[in-house]
Amino acid sequence: MKKIIAAAVATAFVAPVMAADVTVSGDLEYVFTKFEGDGNATYVHDQDLKIAASEEADGFAIEAYILNTSRGGTDSAAGQVQLSNPQFGTIAIGTDTSHAINAIDEVADKAEFEMGDSNPSIASTGDDATNVTLLYTLPTLVDGLSLMASYGAADGTNDAGSDDEYAINGYAAVFSVGGVSARYATSSNDMNSYDTTYTAVSYSNGPVFAAYQVSNNDGAANTDTTGVSLVYNYGSGNLYTEQQTIDTNGSEANDSAVGISYKIGGANIYIQRNSGDTVADNGQFVGVEYAF
Repeated sequence: MKKIIAAAVATAFVAPVMAADVTVSGDLEYVFTKFEGDGNATYVHDQDLKIAASEEADGFAIEAYILNTSRGGTDSAAGQVQLSNPQFGTIAIGTDTSHAINAIDEVADKAEFEMGDSNPSIASTGDDATNVTLLYTLPTLVDGLSLMASYGAADGTNDAGSDDEYAINGYAAVFSVGGVSARYATSSNDMNSYDTTYTAVSYSNGPVFAAYQVSNNDGAANTDTTGVSLVYNYGSGNLYTEQQTIDTNGSEANDSAVGISYKIGGANIYIQRNSGDTVADNGQFVGVEYAF
């Protein structure tokens, strides 16, 4: 992460700028993929660039960032502003702000490439960068307990209709003691006649990490997803495996991944194999990512 002197940034503007600590960070990831049955080898790429600023004022820590992302040639931009202090808690708002349920998920998503389908889906547009979400994390009331609430608003149209104007409400709780962490969250979307729930537990002890998570979506598709992961940190990287089951109206689809990663400074190199119930789920992947 590079530090940029605030005075240098201020000279780029006519109006004076508050003295803030500004940083630039990002990551790049490139993956060669070979799915069985399609006869082709290809690659995917992922690039992120983040500009962040922070300062202390009137007892509050203030942080803000702009994130530019490129996924396979599709570019998008998002951002967030956050204020926090020990008595008030933390409030974050932006187009990159997570709903409460997404702020605590992915605990079992440890595969380097793909997988992660057991993470809860709010709605097809629930996490769209054009929507604004407010996430409030309460101050610490009990050691090890974290409580969150969120409100999201879609980018609707000022018209007489309501089909493109909706809100998403969510709540989440995380309780950790020793190496054990338990998580629960729920989300309600005006577009849906059902709630999405997420439950997870994880255990960490030295180089060993294990996690189990379940998300339930009782909509028309009635989809329940389960994820399990196991990671062993051997010092220079990880040995990992992840399995997931997607149950849609009683019909199950199973996928699994196993891989090894190796870190050199800010670079992470990995080799992974996926397998599933269909040929399209099977493949081998070699990737490299670098964070700065």
